[in-house]
Amino acid sequence: VYKRQVSRDRLIAECGLDPDILDEVDSTVTHSYAVVRYGKLCHEFYHPEDPGPNKLAPNWSATKTLGAVAVGRAIAMSADLPRPLRDTDRMDAWVDDITFNPDALVAHVLAMIGFNESLNYGQREFSYDAAGQREINRLVDVIEAVLAQDPAHFGGAGTLGEFTQREIFDRLGMKTSAWGGISIAGSWNSNLRDMARLGLLLIHYGVWDQQRILEPEWVYKMTHPSFEDATVGFGYLTWLATGPFRTCEPYPVWPQYPHPPSESPDCGYDGEFSCMQMHDSGVFAAAGAGGQLIVGHRGLDLVIVTRDAGQLAFISDPWALVRRALIAHD
Repeated sequence: VYKRQVSRDRLIAECGLDPDILDEVDSTVTHSYAVVRYGKLCHEFYHPEDPGPNKLAPNWSATKTLGAVAVGRAIAMSADLPRPLRDTDRMDAWVDDITFNPDALVAHVLAMIGFNESLNYGQREFSYDAAGQREINRLVDVIEAVLAQDPAHFGGAGTLGEFTQREIFDRLGMKTSAWGGISIAGSWNSNLRDMARLGLLLIHYGVWDQQRILEPEWVYKMTHPSFEDATVGFGYLTWLATGPFRTCEPYPVWPQYPHPPSESPDCGYDGEFSCMQMHDSGVFAAAGAGGQLIVGHRGLDLVIVTRDAGQLAFISDPWALVRRALIAHD
Protein backbone atom coordinates (compact mmCIF):
# COMPACT_ATOMS: atom_id res chain seq x y z
CA VAL A 1 0.00 0.00 0.00
CA TYR A 2 2.52 2.41 -1.35
CA LYS A 3 4.39 4.05 1.49
CA ARG A 4 7.08 5.35 -0.85
CA GLN A 5 7.57 6.10 -4.51
CA VAL A 6 9.68 3.61 -6.43
CA SER A 7 13.01 5.15 -7.41
CA ARG A 8 13.72 5.73 -11.08
CA ASP A 9 16.48 3.10 -11.20
CA ARG A 10 14.05 0.47 -9.82
CA LEU A 11 11.12 1.19 -12.15
CA ILE A 12 11.79 -1.71 -14.52
CA ALA A 13 12.48 -4.24 -11.76
CA GLU A 14 9.61 -3.26 -9.44
CA CYS A 15 6.97 -1.85 -11.79
CA GLY A 16 7.77 -3.15 -15.28
CA LEU A 17 7.84 0.44 -16.53
CA ASP A 18 10.47 2.06 -18.73
CA PRO A 19 11.76 5.30 -17.12
CA ASP A 20 13.07 6.76 -20.37
CA ILE A 21 9.70 6.38 -22.07
CA LEU A 22 7.97 7.93 -19.06
CA ASP A 23 10.37 10.87 -19.33
CA GLU A 24 9.20 11.31 -22.93
CA VAL A 25 5.57 11.23 -21.79
CA ASP A 26 6.23 13.81 -19.09
CA SER A 27 7.84 16.16 -21.60
CA THR A 28 4.72 16.29 -23.76
CA VAL A 29 1.70 15.54 -21.55
CA THR A 30 -0.53 18.51 -20.75
CA HIS A 31 -1.99 17.23 -17.47
CA SER A 32 -1.00 15.54 -14.22
CA TYR A 33 -1.08 11.78 -13.74
CA ALA A 34 0.18 8.97 -11.50
CA VAL A 35 0.76 5.24 -11.97
CA VAL A 36 0.43 2.61 -9.24
CA ARG A 37 1.42 -0.99 -9.95
CA TYR A 38 1.78 -4.00 -7.66
CA GLY A 39 0.62 -1.75 -4.83
CA LYS A 40 3.51 0.68 -5.32
CA LEU A 41 3.54 4.32 -6.35
CA CYS A 42 5.64 3.88 -9.47
CA HIS A 43 5.49 7.26 -11.18
CA GLU A 44 3.76 10.61 -10.90
CA PHE A 45 3.96 13.81 -12.89
CA TYR A 46 2.46 17.18 -11.99
CA HIS A 47 1.83 19.69 -14.74
CA PRO A 48 2.78 23.23 -13.68
CA GLU A 49 -0.79 24.46 -14.16
CA ASP A 50 -2.32 21.69 -12.01
CA PRO A 51 -2.46 21.28 -8.20
CA GLY A 52 0.64 19.73 -6.65
CA PRO A 53 0.91 16.42 -4.77
CA ASN A 54 -0.34 17.79 -1.44
CA LYS A 55 -3.17 19.96 -2.77
CA LEU A 56 -6.85 19.03 -2.75
CA ALA A 57 -8.76 19.46 -6.00
CA PRO A 58 -12.32 18.54 -7.03
CA ASN A 59 -12.86 15.04 -8.43
CA TRP A 60 -16.39 15.87 -9.59
CA SER A 61 -18.28 12.74 -10.66
CA ALA A 62 -15.48 10.39 -9.65
CA THR A 63 -17.20 10.90 -6.29
CA LYS A 64 -19.92 8.54 -7.49
CA THR A 65 -17.57 5.56 -7.34
CA LEU A 66 -16.49 6.63 -3.84
CA GLY A 67 -20.20 6.66 -2.98
CA ALA A 68 -20.58 3.06 -4.18
CA VAL A 69 -17.62 2.09 -2.00
CA ALA A 70 -19.32 3.72 0.99
CA VAL A 71 -22.56 1.84 0.29
CA GLY A 72 -20.61 -1.41 0.06
CA ARG A 73 -18.86 -0.73 3.35
CA ALA A 74 -22.21 0.01 5.03
CA ILE A 75 -23.59 -3.27 3.67
CA ALA A 76 -20.59 -5.20 4.99
CA MET A 77 -20.74 -3.59 8.45
CA SER A 78 -24.51 -3.93 8.83
CA ALA A 79 -24.53 -7.65 8.02
CA ASP A 80 -24.79 -8.69 11.69
CA LEU A 81 -27.40 -6.07 12.64
CA PRO A 82 -31.06 -7.07 13.05
CA ARG A 83 -31.83 -5.03 9.95
CA PRO A 84 -28.92 -5.27 7.50
CA LEU A 85 -28.69 -3.21 4.33
CA ARG A 86 -28.76 -5.12 1.03
CA ASP A 87 -28.71 -3.94 -2.55
CA THR A 88 -31.84 -6.00 -3.14
CA ASP A 89 -33.78 -3.91 -0.59
CA ARG A 90 -36.51 -1.64 -1.84
CA MET A 91 -35.55 2.00 -1.56
CA ASP A 92 -38.83 2.79 0.20
CA ALA A 93 -37.92 0.30 2.92
CA TRP A 94 -35.33 2.84 4.08
CA VAL A 95 -36.52 6.26 2.92
CA ASP A 96 -39.81 8.04 2.29
CA ASP A 97 -41.01 10.35 -0.48
CA ILE A 98 -39.54 8.42 -3.39
CA THR A 99 -39.87 10.62 -6.50
CA PHE A 100 -38.79 7.94 -9.02
CA ASN A 101 -40.21 4.45 -9.54
CA PRO A 102 -41.60 3.44 -6.11
CA ASP A 103 -40.64 -0.20 -6.78
CA ALA A 104 -36.96 0.66 -7.28
CA LEU A 105 -34.39 -1.36 -5.39
CA VAL A 106 -31.13 0.02 -4.04
CA ALA A 107 -29.47 -1.86 -6.92
CA HIS A 108 -31.57 0.01 -9.50
CA VAL A 109 -30.47 3.35 -8.07
CA LEU A 110 -26.80 2.35 -7.99
CA ALA A 111 -27.13 1.43 -11.66
CA MET A 112 -28.97 4.69 -12.50
CA ILE A 113 -32.07 2.97 -13.84
CA GLY A 114 -34.47 3.53 -10.93
CA PHE A 115 -36.24 6.32 -12.80
CA ASN A 116 -37.70 3.99 -15.46
CA GLU A 117 -41.46 3.65 -15.64
CA SER A 118 -41.00 -0.13 -15.87
CA LEU A 119 -38.19 -2.03 -14.17
CA ASN A 120 -38.90 -5.25 -16.05
CA TYR A 121 -36.16 -6.87 -18.10
CA GLY A 122 -35.93 -5.37 -21.58
CA GLN A 123 -37.88 -2.25 -20.63
CA ARG A 124 -35.19 -0.46 -18.67
CA GLU A 125 -32.91 2.27 -19.99
CA PHE A 126 -29.74 3.71 -18.50
CA SER A 127 -29.56 7.48 -18.10
CA TYR A 128 -26.69 9.20 -16.32
CA ASP A 129 -27.83 11.00 -13.17
CA ALA A 130 -25.09 13.63 -13.36
CA ALA A 131 -26.18 15.95 -10.54
CA GLY A 132 -27.68 13.17 -8.45
CA GLN A 133 -30.97 14.95 -7.90
CA ARG A 134 -33.02 12.45 -9.88
CA GLU A 135 -32.25 9.40 -7.74
CA ILE A 136 -28.68 8.63 -6.59
CA ASN A 137 -28.49 11.28 -3.85
CA ARG A 138 -31.22 9.38 -2.00
CA LEU A 139 -28.49 6.83 -1.23
CA VAL A 140 -27.18 9.37 1.29
CA ASP A 141 -30.47 9.05 3.18
CA VAL A 142 -30.37 5.25 2.92
CA ILE A 143 -26.90 4.99 4.47
CA GLU A 144 -27.74 7.46 7.22
CA ALA A 145 -30.89 5.45 8.03
CA VAL A 146 -28.69 2.37 8.37
CA LEU A 147 -26.26 4.24 10.63
CA ALA A 148 -29.11 5.48 12.83
CA GLN A 149 -29.97 1.89 13.81
CA ASP A 150 -26.90 1.62 16.03
CA PRO A 151 -24.49 4.57 15.90
CA ALA A 152 -22.07 2.87 18.31
CA HIS A 153 -21.73 -0.07 15.92
CA PHE A 154 -20.47 2.36 13.28
CA GLY A 155 -18.01 4.08 15.59
CA GLY A 156 -20.34 6.96 16.35
CA ALA A 157 -20.73 7.97 12.71
CA GLY A 158 -24.13 9.54 12.10
CA THR A 159 -23.62 11.05 8.66
CA LEU A 160 -22.31 9.65 5.40
CA GLY A 161 -19.38 12.08 5.57
CA GLU A 162 -18.37 10.92 9.05
CA PHE A 163 -18.80 7.28 8.07
CA THR A 164 -16.66 7.67 4.94
CA GLN A 165 -13.94 9.49 6.85
CA ARG A 166 -13.74 6.72 9.44
CA GLU A 167 -14.27 3.64 7.31
CA ILE A 168 -12.69 4.63 3.97
CA PHE A 169 -10.35 7.60 4.28
CA ASP A 170 -8.80 6.63 7.63
CA ARG A 171 -8.48 2.93 6.80
CA LEU A 172 -6.89 3.59 3.40
CA GLY A 173 -4.60 6.36 4.64
CA MET A 174 -6.37 8.93 2.49
CA LYS A 175 -5.03 11.93 4.38
CA THR A 176 -5.56 14.44 1.58
CA SER A 177 -9.27 13.89 1.02
CA ALA A 178 -12.39 15.77 2.08
CA TRP A 179 -16.03 14.84 1.49
CA GLY A 180 -19.00 15.98 3.47
CA GLY A 181 -21.15 13.20 2.04
CA ILE A 182 -24.01 15.54 1.21
CA SER A 183 -24.09 14.47 -2.44
CA ILE A 184 -23.21 11.11 -3.98
CA ALA A 185 -22.87 12.87 -7.32
CA GLY A 186 -19.86 15.04 -6.47
CA SER A 187 -17.96 17.17 -3.93
CA TRP A 188 -15.12 14.77 -3.05
CA ASN A 189 -11.84 16.71 -3.14
CA SER A 190 -8.45 14.99 -2.95
CA ASN A 191 -4.99 14.68 -4.40
CA LEU A 192 -3.92 12.16 -7.05
CA ARG A 193 -2.47 9.73 -4.54
CA ASP A 194 -5.75 9.38 -2.65
CA MET A 195 -7.57 8.80 -5.93
CA ALA A 196 -5.13 5.98 -6.63
CA ARG A 197 -5.71 4.46 -3.21
CA LEU A 198 -9.40 4.07 -3.98
CA GLY A 199 -8.57 2.41 -7.30
CA LEU A 200 -6.10 0.09 -5.60
CA LEU A 201 -8.78 -1.07 -3.16
CA LEU A 202 -11.02 -2.00 -6.08
CA ILE A 203 -8.48 -3.86 -8.24
CA HIS A 204 -7.64 -5.94 -5.16
CA TYR A 205 -11.30 -6.85 -4.67
CA GLY A 206 -11.85 -4.86 -1.49
CA VAL A 207 -8.71 -5.80 0.48
CA TRP A 208 -6.37 -3.13 1.84
CA ASP A 209 -3.19 -3.90 3.79
CA GLN A 210 -4.44 -7.46 4.42
CA GLN A 211 -7.73 -6.16 5.84
CA ARG A 212 -11.05 -6.72 4.07
CA ILE A 213 -12.92 -3.45 3.59
CA LEU A 214 -15.47 -4.56 0.96
CA GLU A 215 -16.86 -7.98 0.16
CA PRO A 216 -15.54 -9.30 -3.17
CA GLU A 217 -19.09 -9.76 -4.43
CA TRP A 218 -19.67 -6.03 -3.95
CA VAL A 219 -16.58 -5.04 -5.92
CA TYR A 220 -17.71 -7.43 -8.66
CA LYS A 221 -21.04 -5.63 -8.85
CA MET A 222 -19.32 -2.26 -9.00
CA THR A 223 -16.92 -3.26 -11.78
CA HIS A 224 -19.12 -5.43 -14.01
CA PRO A 225 -22.35 -4.66 -15.89
CA SER A 226 -25.22 -4.57 -13.41
CA PHE A 227 -28.29 -4.52 -15.70
CA GLU A 228 -27.08 -5.49 -19.17
CA ASP A 229 -30.42 -4.91 -20.88
CA ALA A 230 -30.04 -1.22 -19.95
CA THR A 231 -26.28 -0.89 -20.63
CA VAL A 232 -23.11 -2.97 -20.44
CA GLY A 233 -20.98 0.15 -19.90
CA PHE A 234 -21.90 0.79 -16.27
CA GLY A 235 -21.71 -1.08 -12.96
CA TYR A 236 -22.63 0.32 -9.56
CA LEU A 237 -21.80 4.04 -9.98
CA THR A 238 -18.71 3.04 -11.99
CA TRP A 239 -17.92 3.12 -15.72
CA LEU A 240 -16.77 -0.02 -17.52
CA ALA A 241 -14.63 -0.71 -20.58
CA THR A 242 -17.53 -2.53 -22.19
CA GLY A 243 -20.39 -1.60 -24.46
CA PRO A 244 -19.33 1.38 -26.60
CA PHE A 245 -15.95 1.41 -24.79
CA ARG A 246 -15.05 -2.26 -25.22
CA THR A 247 -12.51 -3.69 -27.60
CA CYS A 248 -12.74 -7.47 -27.32
CA GLU A 249 -14.59 -8.34 -24.12
CA PRO A 250 -17.40 -10.91 -24.18
CA TYR A 251 -20.74 -9.14 -24.37
CA PRO A 252 -22.81 -10.50 -21.47
CA VAL A 253 -26.60 -10.32 -21.66
CA TRP A 254 -28.67 -12.01 -18.97
CA PRO A 255 -32.46 -12.09 -18.42
CA GLN A 256 -32.24 -11.99 -14.62
CA TYR A 257 -30.51 -10.23 -11.76
CA PRO A 258 -28.31 -11.19 -10.00
CA HIS A 259 -26.61 -13.60 -12.37
CA PRO A 260 -23.40 -15.65 -12.63
CA PRO A 261 -20.37 -14.53 -14.68
CA SER A 262 -20.66 -14.74 -18.44
CA GLU A 263 -19.50 -18.00 -20.02
CA SER A 264 -19.18 -16.49 -23.49
CA PRO A 265 -16.11 -18.05 -25.19
CA ASP A 266 -15.52 -15.27 -27.72
CA CYS A 267 -16.43 -11.73 -28.70
CA GLY A 268 -19.69 -12.63 -30.39
CA TYR A 269 -18.29 -12.37 -33.90
CA ASP A 270 -19.14 -15.96 -34.89
CA GLY A 271 -15.68 -17.16 -33.95
CA GLU A 272 -13.85 -14.65 -36.11
CA PHE A 273 -11.98 -13.36 -33.06
CA SER A 274 -11.01 -15.51 -30.09
CA CYS A 275 -11.10 -13.76 -26.73
CA MET A 276 -11.12 -16.52 -24.15
CA GLN A 277 -10.98 -14.90 -20.70
CA MET A 278 -9.14 -17.11 -18.26
CA HIS A 279 -8.85 -14.28 -15.73
CA ASP A 280 -10.99 -11.33 -14.68
CA SER A 281 -9.13 -8.62 -16.56
CA GLY A 282 -11.97 -6.15 -16.95
CA VAL A 283 -11.09 -2.46 -16.94
CA PHE A 284 -13.19 0.08 -15.02
CA ALA A 285 -13.06 3.77 -14.15
CA ALA A 286 -14.31 6.46 -11.85
CA ALA A 287 -14.73 9.47 -14.11
CA GLY A 288 -15.18 13.14 -13.26
CA ALA A 289 -15.71 16.20 -15.45
CA GLY A 290 -12.59 17.63 -16.99
CA GLY A 291 -10.68 14.36 -16.92
CA GLN A 292 -10.50 13.38 -13.25
CA LEU A 293 -10.02 9.64 -13.78
CA ILE A 294 -9.29 6.57 -11.68
CA VAL A 295 -8.74 3.71 -14.13
CA GLY A 296 -8.24 0.16 -12.84
CA HIS A 297 -6.61 -2.60 -14.91
CA ARG A 298 -7.12 -5.60 -12.64
CA GLY A 299 -5.33 -8.04 -14.97
CA LEU A 300 -2.17 -5.90 -14.84
CA ASP A 301 -2.40 -4.95 -11.14
CA LEU A 302 -2.36 -1.38 -12.42
CA VAL A 303 -4.10 1.86 -11.46
CA ILE A 304 -3.71 5.06 -13.47
CA VAL A 305 -5.11 8.36 -12.22
CA THR A 306 -5.30 11.68 -14.03
CA ARG A 307 -6.01 15.28 -13.06
CA ASP A 308 -7.54 17.67 -15.61
CA ALA A 309 -6.90 15.36 -18.56
CA GLY A 310 -9.58 17.10 -20.62
CA GLN A 311 -13.34 17.16 -20.91
CA LEU A 312 -13.47 14.19 -23.30
CA ALA A 313 -10.80 12.07 -21.58
CA PHE A 314 -12.06 8.61 -20.70
CA ILE A 315 -11.01 5.05 -19.90
CA SER A 316 -8.70 4.48 -22.87
CA ASP A 317 -6.78 7.76 -22.55
CA PRO A 318 -4.69 6.96 -19.44
CA TRP A 319 -3.85 3.54 -20.90
CA ALA A 320 -2.66 5.16 -24.14
CA LEU A 321 -0.48 7.44 -22.03
CA VAL A 322 1.53 4.70 -20.29
CA ARG A 323 1.05 1.68 -22.56
CA ARG A 324 4.37 2.05 -24.39
CA ALA A 325 6.31 2.33 -21.11
CA LEU A 326 4.69 -0.85 -19.84
CA ILE A 327 4.80 -3.16 -22.82
CA ALA A 328 8.50 -2.40 -23.39
CA HIS A 329 9.26 -4.71 -20.44
CA ASP A 330 6.06 -6.68 -19.82
